[in-house]
Amino acid sequence: MLTKHSENQLFHTFDETLRPQIEELLSLGKSAGADLIEIFLEKTDNISLLAEQDDISNVSPSFGIGAGIRVFLGKKDGFVSTNDLSKAGLLFALSQALGMLGLEIATQNKHNFEGLDSLKDYGIKKKNWLKDSPDINESTIKLLDSTKLLSSKNKNLEVRRASYSRSWQEVVIAATDGVFARDIRLHQTVGMNVIAIKDKNRSTSARRYGSSGNPNDLRNWDINKSAIELNESAEQMLNAEYVEAGQMPVVLANKFGGVIFHEACGHLLETTQLERGTSPFHDKVNKKIANTAVCAVDEGLSNYAFGSLSMDDEGMEPQNTLLIENGILKQFISDRAGALRTGHPRTGSGRRQNFSFAAASRMRNTYIKQGTYSPDKLIESIDKGLYCKSMGGGSVGPTGQFNFSVEEGYLIKNGKLDKPVKGATLIGEAKEILPRISMCANDLDLAAGFCGSVSGSINVTVGQPHIKVDSITVGGR
Repeated sequence: MLTKHSENQLFHTFDETLRPQIEELLSLGKSAGADLIEIFLEKTDNISLLAEQDDISNVSPSFGIGAGIRVFLGKKDGFVSTNDLSKAGLLFALSQALGMLGLEIATQNKHNFEGLDSLKDYGIKKKNWLKDSPDINESTIKLLDSTKLLSSKNKNLEVRRASYSRSWQEVVIAATDGVFARDIRLHQTVGMNVIAIKDKNRSTSARRYGSSGNPNDLRNWDINKSAIELNESAEQMLNAEYVEAGQMPVVLANKFGGVIFHEACGHLLETTQLERGTSPFHDKVNKKIANTAVCAVDEGLSNYAFGSLSMDDEGMEPQNTLLIENGILKQFISDRAGALRTGHPRTGSGRRQNFSFAAASRMRNTYIKQGTYSPDKLIESIDKGLYCKSMGGGSVGPTGQFNFSVEEGYLIKNGKLDKPVKGATLIGEAKEILPRISMCANDLDLAAGFCGSVSGSINVTVGQPHIKVDSITVGGR
């Protein structure tokens, strides 16, 4: 059994000193007959602020500590989370996870657990990240400066909002395959949105900016550039006419334009979807699923990108995973359970919102790679179509059917941008749209976002260069 300690003793310090207690828990799990046991320990220190008009309307700090314990037997697994990190609490959680698979702790049984590897400490160089991040006062001043600047740029703005969130997380991951790793993560994001009203006309515009691993991100945020971009968008759309519905060629802008690929295609390439049997690409490896112009990757390596990480939530270093090469499907995004159940190798993509979720195969920085054309060439190739400069919200079905609203759009006539239009919705299905992406520009750029799925809401990056879709259904009036 576990060595005798105070029932209330917690793992306050996440470092090498945890080894004896963790190894003892893992040994007990192995003695019960489990194939593999994984322990995820987490501490968090988060804060979010909201500025509305010229006041701070909400300040929400939060702190957390807890553990998630996952047990594998064959291709099945059991998962239990707890915020009781006493020895008794962790032992109870382990017993519950084992019980899901019909296993019981039996200390008299022999086990073959040989102990953890040396601690891989990715967080040692990040110990000052929390201290070096902006405090509440500094964050408040920056947000209020941004909403004040929005007001000075556009007299038609009836609503001005800016939000800031900082998420700091320290984790330790240990498993009976020897994994023993620690990391510190820091994510900061700023969101801005406005509503402009003039006479009977109304328009909205929103942007989000974010980074990982950069304590100075909020300090470096160019609020003047953001205010100009947001106000120009709101003003352009204020007098826009409704778009006519129909089938037409479309040019999607870079950055957040990549949200369609993320939602409609990226999720279908996660082994989570393969396990459910809902991906139309389940048997398409080394087969053509897209136009030869399309190359796409998922990686966790780009400096400061919102989805980058030193290790995933299963202790594996991230990889640059080539998903599609010249239209050919090359690989899926896989975690530990996905590799076990589908046979697709792990890609450092096991991710979770926090300790209360089991890790699952999830995207990181996912984007279509840039091509050789200038953005102007894509527009010039269209006689009549639609340019989607900024995308709004949307929905996606389980097999890739999607619809996304266009926040800022312009008609294309005779190879040139024409008047702004509103009310456009892009409607399609991933397996039909991918073969129609015929041109990719040379201006790849990324954008921060949040993605919800079976393992909670996680920070991700979407992206692409400007791309041309030869034909897509545009909903309108």
